[in-house]
Amino acid sequence: MKHVKVVCALIENSEGKIFCCKRGPGRALEGFWEFPGGKVEEHETHEETIIREIQEELKSKIQPIEYIGESNYVYPDMPPYKGFSITMYGYRCRLISGNLELTEHTAFKWATKEEMKLMKFAEADKPFIK
Repeated sequence: MKHVKVVCALIENSEGKIFCCKRGPGRALEGFWEFPGGKVEEHETHEETIIREIQEELKSKIQPIEYIGESNYVYPDMPPYKGFSITMYGYRCRLISGNLELTEHTAFKWATKEEMKLMKFAEADKPFIK
């Protein structure tokens, strides 16, 4: 089974709300909410990954502030995708510049912890809501 290491950004605004994105069509877990981020490339630190991914996906610059922890989850086969396991590393981040412009996601929401508990999040992301 394939194992993937990813980093996610919990980008907080001045009201204490967190930026959440809805996964786009043609991707595993299409339509689920997630915290933005992506796969760690070889010879790349977690901080470098999250900065690069937010620049690519949301055309914005962020600063990782605090490592929150990790989440491990095994996703079963979801045709047409094969099952895979994931380790996700979460970082609290702040927006430095840009407008968090969607390029791969279909929607976004600045959400409170209470609102996030009611949203349909990908399983690997759920532990970061706590």
